[in-house]
Amino acid sequence: MAASLSQDGSSLDAATEAAVGWLVTLNSGSVSDGERQGFEQWLRADAGHRLAWERLQAPLQQMLSPLRTGAPAASGSLMGQALQRAESRIRRRRSLLRGALGLGGMAVGTAFVAHRHAPISQWAADLRTGTGERRDFALPDGSTITLDARSAADLDFSGGRRTVILRQGTLLAHAAPQAWKAGQGAAAFTVRTAHGQVRALGTRFVVRQEAGSSLVSMLEHSVEITTPQGASQVLAQGRSARFGPAGITEDATEPGTASAWQRGMLEAHDQPLGEVVQALRAYRAGFIRVAPRAAALHVYGTFSLDDTDRALAALAETLPIAVNVYQRGWLVTIE
Repeated sequence: MAASLSQDGSSLDAATEAAVGWLVTLNSGSVSDGERQGFEQWLRADAGHRLAWERLQAPLQQMLSPLRTGAPAASGSLMGQALQRAESRIRRRRSLLRGALGLGGMAVGTAFVAHRHAPISQWAADLRTGTGERRDFALPDGSTITLDARSAADLDFSGGRRTVILRQGTLLAHAAPQAWKAGQGAAAFTVRTAHGQVRALGTRFVVRQEAGSSLVSMLEHSVEITTPQGASQVLAQGRSARFGPAGITEDATEPGTASAWQRGMLEAHDQPLGEVVQALRAYRAGFIRVAPRAAALHVYGTFSLDDTDRALAALAETLPIAVNVYQRGWLVTIE
């Protein structure tokens, strides 16, 4: 099984995530013989494991050497060799990142570095944002949308249509009033996702596309939700709903919470830590790895998206977790 990036780049496949775990363990400075044997067994168990390790090792070890001094290197091991070269590799970090943005002959490992700065799969989108970036866009009909970090959308304003196709991430739409065009009638402002569409009957709403469903939160007036399976529902101001193959269901998310990212904030109300980390990943160029047990912890509070170091520190203070930061924050593990 080859190592691959998820669609939004916020998570990796199982083999690559395991490789990151071994990278942290072998780079800890206190590796036991059993751990080394476990790594070698994992490496030999599947060709995909070795491929994931090799693809991750080359570019990331230049940036993932942990912030410590005097740590012993394991002689003859892959990590031992890497640590001996770490200092010179760190000096080459800037040139590596610049080179990672080139498309020609880009290696998968280097592509990961570039992908964490901006989703490679969405480089051709009409509207897009990179990691940690929010942008406002004025549309041809006078409407505006704001894209959250690592989001992308295409536009279809031909033939009287006013359609935004959300390819990835989250947007906040402020729809202009319907415009009458000769022979075409009223063109309704519509946002489409992979799971259905939202037709504006009012002005301001948030749409977020996730892996298996989409979420819409109504800030002003109302929208009509429809799915390819034929489900339809009008959503009133102050309500949220989730839609997808299973239909349309009411969601407890407060619209103000759903739109907090526009202010650079993340509001968590009894939210699993895994979901909070997912939101922080869109604002951090590196990789955050969270252990399953930690991911299940519930979080309450308001956190800064624009200062993820501060957000992680706040989580470490309020939850029974250990947050470990490596090489200038490129890799964070939460246990």
